[in-house]
Amino acid sequence: MKVAAVTITYNRLNLTKQTVDSFYAKTNVDYHLFIDNGSTDGTQEYIKRFPHILMEANYGIAYAFREAVSHLQGYDFILKLDNDIYTETDDIIAKMLRFYELAGDKFVCSPVDLNIDPAYYPAVLKREQIYGYDVEFTSHTGGAFQLIPYFICDRLCREMRHLKHGDFMIGKYYRKHGYKPAYLKDLQMRH
Repeated sequence: MKVAAVTITYNRLNLTKQTVDSFYAKTNVDYHLFIDNGSTDGTQEYIKRFPHILMEANYGIAYAFREAVSHLQGYDFILKLDNDIYTETDDIIAKMLRFYELAGDKFVCSPVDLNIDPAYYPAVLKREQIYGYDVEFTSHTGGAFQLIPYFICDRLCREMRHLKHGDFMIGKYYRKHGYKPAYLKDLQMRH
């Protein structure tokens, strides 16, 4: 299974470097596309070492994500990886892919955010053990570190309406189309 990561940047060079360092110290993907929304703090120079798209202005996260996904064909999954993440779990992508391999691709999965404010934790619809994974099915998952089957990601981006209204509406879109937002409770990151 092939994974392309998308990281959207805008004027947070130190956080972007931390994200890249912790991510690649713990895991890897087949391709990583950075899209910058017009940074002026050195971020654009830094990301030039990676495949990248430089926007002339800040058009927002939804537009940047859609633009990035439009350049990614031939992948099984898109990883939305925000530029302020610290990856905790070793081999996290391989472990997430193993879950999909065992359970099927009708999920949109995220690791648990160890820094999440309980006031913002999504509604838990069901808890279940699936092939040794502790899974929480929720109203939505945080979009900060989200592994999305390509088909539903591409469709979400093309339709755009839900994408531009944030995580809750995106979760609603996934569920409407037969995909279950899920936290894999044994996998961890910090946002």
